Amino acid sequence: MRIQSAIILSLLFVTSGILYSCNKWKDPAPVEDPRLSNHYCNDPKAVNYNWGYPGIADNSVCYYPSDLFEGIYDFKDTAYDTESELYLAADSAVLTVTKLSETQMVVKGFCAGGGELYVSATQRYLATVDTTVGDSLTANPGQIFCRSQDTVIGTLIRDKVDSFLVYVDLVVRNDTGTTVRRGRAIKR
Repeated sequence: MRIQSAIILSLLFVTSGILYSCNKWKDPAPVEDPRLSNHYCNDPKAVNYNWGYPGIADNSVCYYPSDLFEGIYDFKDTAYDTESELYLAADSAVLTVTKLSETQMVVKGFCAGGGELYVSATQRYLATVDTTVGDSLTANPGQIFCRSQDTVIGTLIRDKVDSFLVYVDLVVRNDTGTTVRRGRAIKR
């Protein structure tokens, strides 16, 4: 009889322990730490997301991918023919990068007769030319460039150390061949 009551008592303890452990955890009330005075960006779409954490969440200190590129630049580039690998020309222009949204921008100044180049920026200091012409079945997808026969693809890369420097790498395809334009844009 003693063994049976010991088993029953043990089962009661185990059952009550299991039932108690099933109670949902309740977080304690948050406590503000007076030592934390720095403000940090708490928007995951921002370039500086969580920089300065822990601290006080303040999205007014956020900056976004298109903010990295916005401005007026002096651009110097060289053009190469991809088939012959020969140097074709050197050129310079004034580029204006205008922010359209947190990630979208328009670049003006590549073409003498005007024209706009739409690009999308990422948090990795990289912007790529949007494809507006063609699809996966098109021979030369990209975006119309300086002439209606030209399509362009490429990237703009903002230097992580020098905030005034952007590297430009464009591939222009047209009815006569493919040209690569590479250069550096320095913010005014």
